[in-house]
Amino acid sequence: MAEPQIHLGPFEFRPASIRMQGRPDIGQWRGPLQFALWCQRASPWWIGDMINAGEDLFGEEFAAVWGETLSTEMVSRYASVARRVPPQNRRPRLSWSAHAAVARLSHPEQRQMLALAEREGWNSDDLQKKVRELIAGRRGAST
Repeated sequence: MAEPQIHLGPFEFRPASIRMQGRPDIGQWRGPLQFALWCQRASPWWIGDMINAGEDLFGEEFAAVWGETLSTEMVSRYASVARRVPPQNRRPRLSWSAHAAVARLSHPEQRQMLALAEREGWNSDDLQKKVRELIAGRRGAST
């Protein structure tokens, strides 16, 4: 099987490297670099959504599709966060880890906390702390 590759201008993206044709000028770097960064942020969602859809369609048999490419732990994590945080709650400007921090909240609470994180500039650690405080506050209010 041939190694997959994507060509963007003078750049050839491969699974573990890029190759360049010639010496691209600085203006030719922006689009391909933005593409690579976008893929890095989007790929956990793509993987999680595909795993969930594949399992819905094919059941446990679908596990053979990813084989040994991903650990069972990562497959479970991507699928769990993608299942619990629906696309309408996802905020592309926030990291996947930020979304993982709110995954156990209700959908309205996810939207609220993600909006706050985006507005306040919280990183995923900050957001995880705020989620823990929210959950602890609920527990304290119910006792």
